[in-house]
Amino acid sequence: MPSSKNSYDAVVIGAGIAGSAIVKSLKNNQISNFLVIDKALGPATQTSAHGEALCHPYIGRGASRLQRLTFIAFNEAKAVWAANWCGSGVFHLPRNQDGFDKNIMSERLLAQGFNSEMANPLTASEAKEKIGIAAGGTFFPEGGWVNLQQACQDVFEELLPEQKSWATEVKSIHQSKDGWQIYGSANQHIATSKRLFLAGGLGVKNLAKTAGIELPLKPVRGQLSRFTFSKDSSWGEAKPKVALSGKAYCLPPQKMADDQYEWVVGSTYDEEVDDLSVWPDSHDENRALIKEMLNHELVDAELKPIGAFVGIRCVASDRLPIMGPVLNQPGLYILTSLGSRGVMWSALASQMFTEHLAEELHHSAFFDTRFFAGARLAAAGLTADLAGALLAARFLAGASNSKPIFPSA
Repeated sequence: MPSSKNSYDAVVIGAGIAGSAIVKSLKNNQISNFLVIDKALGPATQTSAHGEALCHPYIGRGASRLQRLTFIAFNEAKAVWAANWCGSGVFHLPRNQDGFDKNIMSERLLAQGFNSEMANPLTASEAKEKIGIAAGGTFFPEGGWVNLQQACQDVFEELLPEQKSWATEVKSIHQSKDGWQIYGSANQHIATSKRLFLAGGLGVKNLAKTAGIELPLKPVRGQLSRFTFSKDSSWGEAKPKVALSGKAYCLPPQKMADDQYEWVVGSTYDEEVDDLSVWPDSHDENRALIKEMLNHELVDAELKPIGAFVGIRCVASDRLPIMGPVLNQPGLYILTSLGSRGVMWSALASQMFTEHLAEELHHSAFFDTRFFAGARLAAAGLTADLAGALLAARFLAGASNSKPIFPSA
């Protein structure tokens, strides 16, 4: 049965990049009586365990929700994860080189709020000189990447021992008059909390279901390949000077000993797959995609796989994250479906949860019908409709109705 010693103002289930973002929000609001629970022995042991999470805004043909949100989220990511930010720009290549036109892209970027300091379209010849590859695309000077595992470890190293509970698996949650009740694998009571944050990947789907909430989430397997090549190889001649994104993505190759380079390239996109083993076919796929992007005569055998990172991303049907309070479930919050944009979405969530919690604490009430952006984010373009597009309510016809509503992105 619940007791005062395991009663909290907030409980966070999940210690990856999503849980780290929420911890930052709690601390921003001077909430210290909280507990983070994870079934692993420490933070960032699953999809948040890799160190090459690329970050740049999305470019669409128009000002879609995804484009507008990533425009805002990118700027928040540079601030929230500043201590872990790496890189000197990202060059994005369109899927179809034949359709790329610098002048058209310039007009599109201006219409979507970018200026020349934020995004620079380059012709193939300009890219060859600046980036090192002969292909047209858009250079984001402020783009970069984050070591997700290190970012999470930095957050949790600052916490007190009593604020962390490792090797603790949560099996069910339910609401009572005293708050949210959290139970473990043997149905033992773990904690009672005024606020409960479900933060993470597919595990959020299972936990939410125990509270009668159906979320349309699916797994997507992604394999990052770690290759090696020599300086004098064809790949050595074609190596880029900055990180690339497009059909595949890669960080700049790192020079090792004996004129060898190590190169992280990926990531595959295998829907409805949760296999964490390394697939040789995924190495071949990553090699083929980056070869196509480099637009250079390359010898496959000269790019050799030496390792891999495999993660299972969690995605929703509309390519947007699910974050914010849950309708008709006072004190319950969700942060999931970060997909391949965990750096940006977690940063945006951290700032929004900071503002939302401040509003709730000020009024001494729970607000579950909207997600408060705050004046600063609103001024940056985060309108009420964009904030509302992130809520779990977009998939639910009622508080615990399993019939999803699928809006357009």
